[in-house]
Amino acid sequence: MHDYICPGLVTRVFPSLQPQGAGEVHVTEAVCVDDGMEVTGIRLADMRFVMFFADVSGDPAISLRIPAGARFVTVVRIEADHGTMFLPDFWRLPHPHMVWQLTEALRRAVRHHVDTHPWVPQYVYVSQTRKMDFLCERVVRQLGRLGVPARFGSVIRPEAGKEGIHGFARDESCPA
Repeated sequence: MHDYICPGLVTRVFPSLQPQGAGEVHVTEAVCVDDGMEVTGIRLADMRFVMFFADVSGDPAISLRIPAGARFVTVVRIEADHGTMFLPDFWRLPHPHMVWQLTEALRRAVRHHVDTHPWVPQYVYVSQTRKMDFLCERVVRQLGRLGVPARFGSVIRPEAGKEGIHGFARDESCPA
């Protein structure tokens, strides 16, 4: 998905480059960049991220356990390249307390996608580190507590203590 990041996409997702304050978080509307792929922009202080929501129906390795229309979710920093996009040191936030703002931004981006794409039955993510795993789990728990129209339940869990593929699905009967 990194190959989708180009100056044209950055301009579409972040039309205004006005500076923001250190505590400001901005989440953009989802932009369709390809059939079955949407991108949301996240600006946190002077950092910019894109969150991809990609249809996984065509990926045989993933789609064996995932329903049609499901979305693979990943977040990439705009400045990342193929060599750095999954290196934890590159993702480090300038201040540790910013993790709460990043969590809020991720939650808002997923919530927007859930609200505007009610036909998506399931969201899947792959955590690259245990810290990212905790962050993603926190976002899923917040979605359950904050009145999202569809409840979410975990459908894929890696072995305890290991990173791996995770997912959560719309399910009105699952516990929050």
